[in-house]
Amino acid sequence: MIFHTPPTPAPPPPRVMAVLASSNLSDEINRATRSQHIELNRLLINRLSLALPPHSSTPLLYGKGLVPFARIFLFFEIEWEILIRQVQQSDGYGNEHAREVQRWLANLRPAGLARTARLKDDLRDLRTLGGGGIFDTIDLGEDWMKSMRMTMRRQPHVLVAFAWVFYMATFSGGRWIRQQLANSGDEFWKPDTPHENDTKTPNLELPGFTFLSFDGTQDGEDIKADFKFRLGSAESLLTLEEKDDIILVSQQLFERCTLLVSELDQKVWREKLRSWSWPIVSWMSMAVLTLALLRYVWRFVGL
Repeated sequence: MIFHTPPTPAPPPPRVMAVLASSNLSDEINRATRSQHIELNRLLINRLSLALPPHSSTPLLYGKGLVPFARIFLFFEIEWEILIRQVQQSDGYGNEHAREVQRWLANLRPAGLARTARLKDDLRDLRTLGGGGIFDTIDLGEDWMKSMRMTMRRQPHVLVAFAWVFYMATFSGGRWIRQQLANSGDEFWKPDTPHENDTKTPNLELPGFTFLSFDGTQDGEDIKADFKFRLGSAESLLTLEEKDDIILVSQQLFERCTLLVSELDQKVWREKLRSWSWPIVSWMSMAVLTLALLRYVWRFVGL
């Protein structure tokens, strides 16, 4: 008697497999981006100290580094506000499932989670502290912004990727970054005002990095818990394909952020080369001028 082993079912596509492995979308995003997250954290940690005392005497370099990431926050929060207005005015667009997702997205963010207002205040203060040069930095790239804007409007559920990557970064790594910034002291952030904070406890909410703090007595922990609770509805609301889209965009966001750090490195290096070369060029110019003058004097004396 011959027994035939039944064929092994073909595995689902790799990205879909990631979603099927667990029903928890946030865990799946974390798993899919873990290596990227670790690498980005390493890059940021290694560079943050270079923008603070004793390596920097003003917040200029910090501001230049913050601006591109602030633009991403402003970019996706504007798109989110557009979606909210569409839902309020016409109950969204598309089929019933699409409308249901849009209604859910319109109510996903708890009050106080959006960072735009605080970031704008910080950028204004940093411009005062470091000068308009903080905006002389890299941009996000028109092609990237156009592509992401199109994705957010055609697939609004990917706003979850932006929210999870950037808001959770503010709550987790942002706490550590805030502490390092605060440790720089009031005199670094408010050099022209009397230093009221004479205690040894750093001020965690100074102009320039208030976007890392939240209103209320719990410093945003209540807001984070509320956001995670609301996000839980995604498990039954979103389709596998929609969850897959969110994971993919999350990976793309980490990739873009890592590239931003590399582009910032290149810009800072070019600026250092210019600053080093200028004295050399000036010295050489003076030397050439002096030699020319001596030659003229020598000829004059010789006559």
